[in-house]
Amino acid sequence: MVKLLKRNKAANAGNKNGKKPEQGISASGDVLRDSLTLGLAITLIPIVIAAAYLYTIRAPAQKNELVNLAAKNYAAQQAKVVQHAVFGLRERLQSAAQSPTAMNGILESSSSQGLRRIEEGMMAFFPDAMSLRVFPLDELGTTGLDSRNGELRNNIEVDLVRRASNGEEVKPEAYQYEGAWIASIAAMAAHPNLPDRRAVVMASISGESLGALLDQRGEVVGRFTLEQRVYGRTTNRDLAIVSRGEASGSVRQIVDIEGTSWRVIFEPGDELIDTLSSNVRPDYDILLLILGCLIAGFAFTAVRSVRSLKAEIRRITEAAEHRTAMEVHIPQLVPLARNLRKLSMRKARADRAPITVAAPKVVSDEASSSPLTGIEGPATQGLRSTIFRAYDIRGDAESELDDETVFRIASAIGTLAGEMGEQSLIVGCDGRVSSGRIKAIVERALLQSGRDVIDVGLVPTPLVYFATSTLDSSSGIMITGSHNPADYNGMKVVLKGQTVASGTIEKIRAVAQNGRFSKGTGHAGQRDIISEYLDEVIGDIAIAMPLKVVVDGFNGATGHIAPALLEEIGLEVIAINCEVDGSFPNHAPDTSDERNLAHLSREVVAKGADFGVAYDGDGDRVAVVTSSGRIIRTDVLMMILAQDVVSRNPGADVVFDVKCSRNLSQVITQLGGRPVLWKTGHALMKEKMRETAALLGGEFSGHIFYGERWYGFDDGMYTTCRLAEILSSSEATLDELLSDLPIGISTPEILVPVSDEDKFALMQSFLTHATFPDGKSNELDGLRVDFEDGWGLLRASNTGPALTARFEASSNDALARIQSLFREQLLAVQPDLDVPF
Repeated sequence: MVKLLKRNKAANAGNKNGKKPEQGISASGDVLRDSLTLGLAITLIPIVIAAAYLYTIRAPAQKNELVNLAAKNYAAQQAKVVQHAVFGLRERLQSAAQSPTAMNGILESSSSQGLRRIEEGMMAFFPDAMSLRVFPLDELGTTGLDSRNGELRNNIEVDLVRRASNGEEVKPEAYQYEGAWIASIAAMAAHPNLPDRRAVVMASISGESLGALLDQRGEVVGRFTLEQRVYGRTTNRDLAIVSRGEASGSVRQIVDIEGTSWRVIFEPGDELIDTLSSNVRPDYDILLLILGCLIAGFAFTAVRSVRSLKAEIRRITEAAEHRTAMEVHIPQLVPLARNLRKLSMRKARADRAPITVAAPKVVSDEASSSPLTGIEGPATQGLRSTIFRAYDIRGDAESELDDETVFRIASAIGTLAGEMGEQSLIVGCDGRVSSGRIKAIVERALLQSGRDVIDVGLVPTPLVYFATSTLDSSSGIMITGSHNPADYNGMKVVLKGQTVASGTIEKIRAVAQNGRFSKGTGHAGQRDIISEYLDEVIGDIAIAMPLKVVVDGFNGATGHIAPALLEEIGLEVIAINCEVDGSFPNHAPDTSDERNLAHLSREVVAKGADFGVAYDGDGDRVAVVTSSGRIIRTDVLMMILAQDVVSRNPGADVVFDVKCSRNLSQVITQLGGRPVLWKTGHALMKEKMRETAALLGGEFSGHIFYGERWYGFDDGMYTTCRLAEILSSSEATLDELLSDLPIGISTPEILVPVSDEDKFALMQSFLTHATFPDGKSNELDGLRVDFEDGWGLLRASNTGPALTARFEASSNDALARIQSLFREQLLAVQPDLDVPF
């Protein structure tokens, strides 16, 4: 690893000096720099868009807003000027007419000539008016109107005078007379001492006078127009009275003059628009500030990212080389860390001698002194049918697996293997006291049937499966009693790559019974399959962070292999009960019995381990406990394993047996996988795995099958490595991972003792008579009944003298109800049965 880094440095230095870099290592581009550059470019896009928006949309809009606001203000200001002038004229009319002198003169004048003199005298006070007329009113309010009506210019003035005489509020009116605009205003005046003596005074001003009100002082800013709105019966019209100034015509603001029917229109000129527009500047300063901050931030980030990345890679590389604790601060580098650790492990393995695990000697009870040759023809005593089970051969080692029975069975297997074209068979055994005797007889029988024997010694069952998957021979026999008590033993058989099940088991029994065996002389050899297995697993597994694990070997066949394997992949291992002892002095080798896991749970908590594992007698089953000592049942463990596998392989099939939780099916579906429910039994599960090309399978008893990166057989040690890989890459503990899963209230597997001779008949009777009207029945394997709030299962065990039951529900009350329904139905079939639920 160090050499690789030095070589990379040398290559980079060579590039700087113009030399050709060393072959095999070259720098092509800078992904980090390119990514940061791309990020900066992407960040600048909104800035450019914002600048374009400010320039093309916002700035013009602001200019329009400012010009319109200024035009509105100009129009409003001019409207006030006109309003004050008009109403000032009306007030002056009223004040002048109401003076005693003027009013007395009006009342005393009885002729038009007299009124004209008064009007001429009042005109001296109204230089801005073009005419002023007075209309005295009598007590009825009419005197003088008719007599002087002819002096009014048009009906508009007549209407003004009449409305004023009626006391109405009179608005000024503009009209055209002889081609010129005139505006008239009328006001009522009363004698100060004689209120019933009144007169109407009307003054008229020319359009020019109105125009003077619109004249702009100093610089011309635009065009002012005074308009009068004329209301008609059907339509309204706007008449321009007078206009002053020049305009661009792009903006127009209108303000009504209060108390009149007039309004002022202002249209700003080009010069005013230009002046106002020059005061509008987009917020380019802010954009430049933001841009500067962004560039500075990116520059800082680039420098810091490169430094952090170099430091992180250096930390990961050193930790990988020295296999010390590795804390990755950049989550995206976890895969790199994992691969570096894997490479480091491989390098360390290449630099030292291959792993050798000394297998314990096979302990053997005394084999028969008889050479067991010449056995052929039908078995005189017959072979017990109960030892030929659904997917293996199993029974009491002394009474049921005597020498002749073992010899006949092995001879039958050799005969059938020859018929399939298999010349060699791999033979291994567990550490039971009877395994040595049985193994010796099996190998002798195979050799005499003409088959070659590859002896792999004392190994767990998964190593025999591994050998049949990787060596030239794809057939084998594992002598093991699996999870059964010490006085049991048996055989798990693989023929042409497939673990045999009921159909082939019956063929073996038939050939063993009739004694028509093949004859020949085979050759025996030995193979260190343990080292090959360890190398394969270590090469596949990558642990990102060190973990502490407690391993309970149950004194079974994994005891001399599992601790070494887990240490080699980078775990700290605390081993308990790992001395291979076929008498199983500490507890039974059955991981499905949770009482046997109490010791493991205590050790995990006491030692502060991340998790704990236990293997059954032959290592094809695994049980797991969390750091808090909590036992994880296999269907729950499958949820965690499925999350890992299906997340990388959407649509993958996951197979599980009828004893598993229905929550597992829901989890697989939510992950995007396809749940496949199948029959219980390791051989049946492997057959279904091959049929569906599933990447993961699990049986509630603890068999886990990996089709992803592995060979599809059940292997407790490999499953442990995959779980460790998941936990080492997760920030969550195993307990925390469980807290996110849908876990119902469930029972472990419950055994109902029934003899091997009676269990299948009893199960068939239960299937025939049991009724569950509120549930949905499934007879795939035994009887599983799903209810709205839970489910129950009863089936005949294929591995022991018992019926097996399991229940799950959403509440304790529902669980008790479902158990009661099954118990009542079972007792109805066999009243004297001891039902432990």
